[in-house]
Order: sequence, then C-alpha cells, then structure tokens
Amino acid sequence: MCVIAYIPQGTQTLPTEIITAMHRANPHGCGLVTPTDSYKGMSLNTLLRHLKKRDPSQPCLMHFRLATHGSIKKANCHPFYDRQTETWFMHNGILDIIPKGDMTDSETAFREILVPEIAAHGLSSDDVRYAVQSIIGGSRFAFMQGDEVQLYGQYERWLGCWFSNLRFRYYMRF
Repeated sequence: MCVIAYIPQGTQTLPTEIITAMHRANPHGCGLVTPTDSYKGMSLNTLLRHLKKRDPSQPCLMHFRLATHGSIKKANCHPFYDRQTETWFMHNGILDIIPKGDMTDSETAFREILVPEIAAHGLSSDDVRYAVQSIIGGSRFAFMQGDEVQLYGQYERWLGCWFSNLRFRYYMRF
C-alpha cells in the first residue's frame, strides 16, 4: 500500500531519513507536487533534489508507490495531472474499478470519474465530494489545485504533517 504525505504551508520539509523510509517501504516510484514544482518518476535522489528547492510557505504533496495495478514505470507514478482543470491527484489504496490498459486504478478513476466532475462543478463542489465518496472505499485521496489541498479518507498527523499511513516507520533507523 502506497503512502501520501501532505506537508502544509508553513511547515518545514520532512527530514531525509523519513522520506527515505517512505521510499524503502514503497519502492515502485515516487512523486511530489507544490504550487510551483512537480516530479514523478523512479528516482528518490531526483525527488530529494526537488524537495531541497521547496519553499516552506507552499504546501507539498508527496507519494511513494507500492504497485498493485499497472506496471512499474514512470507513467504509473503519482501525481497524476489534468491540464484542463489544473488539478493534481494522488491515491493510496485499492479501488473497486477495472483499470484501463496498463493504467493504474488510481489514474483510471481520476481521468474517467473525477476529472469530469471537477471540470463540470469545481474541485470544492458537493458533486465532486459525492463522486469521491462513491468510489473511495477505504482508500485515501489527495488533490491539489494551485495552493489548495484537499484530503479524503483517514489520514494520520505526525510531525506537523498528514500521512495516509505510517507503515513506513518500520523502515526508519531508531
């Protein structure tokens, strides 16, 4: 199961040890998005270089993938982006949908279900909340539009940040 980390604006970037633990627990790709930067790929070192440039006055979402649907490749890493709505999306969990081709269940849900609702009604609309609730199950979602972040599902607060789960802590050196 993947992990999403949300670093709110005004919060310092997480220590490298924690980011490395998230990657070790979820080694099939990583990504991040801030209002001014994004990265998705297979390289933890590249993600860390992007994080070093992060302005703490901006929110940041990070995702570390443990593959369930779709092959292990850059295209299946999160975040996913829609140009029309200028919306970024991350998912942690497994959705009860059939992925299209080699896409993940996450990207399929985003492109086929969520983006049309966001385009028609706006990210903060009741219609989008209803669409999310109809597919999320026990998963967690994270959206970013500009500097607005929306989290869905049960997140855990630790070190001033929000995490979709804390399983990665087993990979930390104590």
